[in-house]
Amino acid sequence: MRQLLHRSFLFCSLLWAMGAHAQSIVVVDATDGEPIPFAQVVVLRADSIPVAARMADAAGRLQLDASVPHMSGDRFRVVAMGFMTDTVARDLGRTRIALQRSRQELGAAVVTGQYGPTLADQAVHKVRVIDQERLERLAANDLSDALRNELNIRLSQDNILGTSMSMQGLGGENVKILIDGVPVIGRQNGNVDLAQLDLNGIARVEVVEGPLSVNYGTNALAGTINLITKRSASAAPELKLTAYAEQIGRLQVWGAGSKRWGRHNVNLNLGRDFFNGWNPGQKGIPDLSPSVADTTRFQQWKPREQYTARLNYRWNGPRWQLGYKAEAGSDVITNRGLPRAPYYESAFDERYHTVRWDNAVFADRYWAGGRKVTVLAAHDRYARTRNTWARDLTDLGEELVVTDGMQDTSRFSLTNVRAVYANTADSARLRYEFGTDLNLETGSGDRIDEGRGSTIGDYALYTSVEYRPVRALVLRPGVRYAYNTVYGAPLVPSLNVRWQLDTAFTIRTGFASGFRAPSLKELYFYFVDVNHDIQGNEDLNAERSNNYSASLVWNKAVRAGAWRAEVGGFHNVIKDLITLAQVGSTLYSYVNIGDYRTSGGSIGAAWEGKRWSFSIGGSLTGRYDDLARERAEPYLWSHEARASMDHTWKKHGISAQLFYKYQGELANYVVLDDGAVGRSTLQAFHMADASVTKTFRNGRIGITAGSKNLFDVQNLTAAAGSTVGVHSGNGTSVPMMTGRVWFLRLNMEIKGKER
Repeated sequence: MRQLLHRSFLFCSLLWAMGAHAQSIVVVDATDGEPIPFAQVVVLRADSIPVAARMADAAGRLQLDASVPHMSGDRFRVVAMGFMTDTVARDLGRTRIALQRSRQELGAAVVTGQYGPTLADQAVHKVRVIDQERLERLAANDLSDALRNELNIRLSQDNILGTSMSMQGLGGENVKILIDGVPVIGRQNGNVDLAQLDLNGIARVEVVEGPLSVNYGTNALAGTINLITKRSASAAPELKLTAYAEQIGRLQVWGAGSKRWGRHNVNLNLGRDFFNGWNPGQKGIPDLSPSVADTTRFQQWKPREQYTARLNYRWNGPRWQLGYKAEAGSDVITNRGLPRAPYYESAFDERYHTVRWDNAVFADRYWAGGRKVTVLAAHDRYARTRNTWARDLTDLGEELVVTDGMQDTSRFSLTNVRAVYANTADSARLRYEFGTDLNLETGSGDRIDEGRGSTIGDYALYTSVEYRPVRALVLRPGVRYAYNTVYGAPLVPSLNVRWQLDTAFTIRTGFASGFRAPSLKELYFYFVDVNHDIQGNEDLNAERSNNYSASLVWNKAVRAGAWRAEVGGFHNVIKDLITLAQVGSTLYSYVNIGDYRTSGGSIGAAWEGKRWSFSIGGSLTGRYDDLARERAEPYLWSHEARASMDHTWKKHGISAQLFYKYQGELANYVVLDDGAVGRSTLQAFHMADASVTKTFRNGRIGITAGSKNLFDVQNLTAAAGSTVGVHSGNGTSVPMMTGRVWFLRLNMEIKGKER
């Protein structure tokens, strides 16, 4: 009996000793006390040799059990993306470690195309991050504002279809645009209107150059742009209000509210953007009072009114993260026509109404060792309605025009389901992921031939592996296989390499295939009247591409800040390019034609310190097609240059910023009115933005005043006889910007008390 009691006492003593050595720690942001998810804590011996490493959960918590012995002189080294690495003495009584934010690291964590959150400098792909701080300095209201100063990205404007883009010399139909990994639908002429994607509630924008078709499938030939919404919230309720105004008649109001209850995070964002329209030569503040209808009712830049709403809910547990996101948008463009001869008492008015409704649910499950499963299910709807009225200008009465082609509604929907299993352990020599990407897209409308079909199913499996034969070298091969219900989807391989030469130099090289699926419009479009005979082609093949890229990056951190320099190049070869062509005496249809190539490179340098930051860069992009080969003509080259500068007087809460970009002459081939092939040349232009920001009450109130488009760019001249678009209204000029504008932006933050 005594021996049994003695053994029981020893056993209880051992349990107590093990419990005494167990230690629970939470890693938090030193600025606001919020938990830092997935921070890494490394236990170091007195001689700095690591003996153990643990990763915090989504709530910033981790447990050090008795398997991590405590010895004299032990220290913790704590690492988290966006924060300064800190080393602190190990104390068994410590329950909380606070990290300081790092200006050089903040916002540098990326997820697009990655196995998990990864520092941009450590990602295998070349990823650019436009974080919230930079978005505020740009006074960016929508995605077009955020991208306007970026190299290898060129924006264009259609005042009915909106703002489109090209990347690496390829059109917007070859750029995948995502919100939290969910594809954005509603392309017009192959392009997403960037002005419809507001930045209210967006934490950062991630830009990946080159194909990500292995991960995201069609349209990701030239690059991928992913808008990441704000997901976390503070325990104290927060309300943020933003008002933005331009003297030409634009007024925007945003509101954002957030709150955390335990593990529940809720973010709600609402906004309205009103634009009164603009004509070249218009000066001063527009008169918004009612006026007599006359020839000034027609405006080149159409009046526009947008409403947006975004709800984001997240539940963060130690092993699970669950979420739901809903987004809604309404966009109305009004095109008031010129009074009609001979009596100028009537006019045709058009109204384009776009409605977006997006829903998505998210689930993430984490296991020890860096293993996780991510599931996403989304359903998006898009509708664009065009109505045409005959308006009586004497009494402002209106009547719908019943002529064919004057009324039109197009509806599209996308159901997207993704499931990915990944091993993301940083210390592993071999990391990998397996995923499924299921897409079902539908379309309907007056100009969609529903009798031939209006549904496309694309069901894909993909995988990639990151292998480290040595610590400095990462090899990432990947492949995607898809079954498509309409066309033969190609097998898509890729191979990316990242080589860390030393602490400063990093080389990235890559080969990747990509593809662009024919759109529903290209497959099933049907528009026949007295002036048009345009029909889709259901026998189209997918566009296929090969991309070759390489870059060298130099990073050097010093006590006062950090230097960065980069040089890179790319080459794209596209086969079976899809284009609209004349296939009969009056019939036009979409066909696959020959090869199209783009090549180019860029170079840049940047400095970021406590008070000053600046960057400068330039790029060269060339385009080459079958016509150039037949005529033995060289590449058509265009140039870009950009620069930015920022200075902060932290003591006074003042910052000043300047952004500049030069777009060189852009040349291309077009089909002229007489059927002959000619060259279209768009003139070069300069643009620059400047602003000053002053904050009050510890940054809770901010006022920004400045000017956009300092060089007063309006319409750009195109070569005589070129074709610039069905909605441009003038064959010799192209609208680009609304002239020089002055703006004022007010930000206000109200934060309650924690309960």
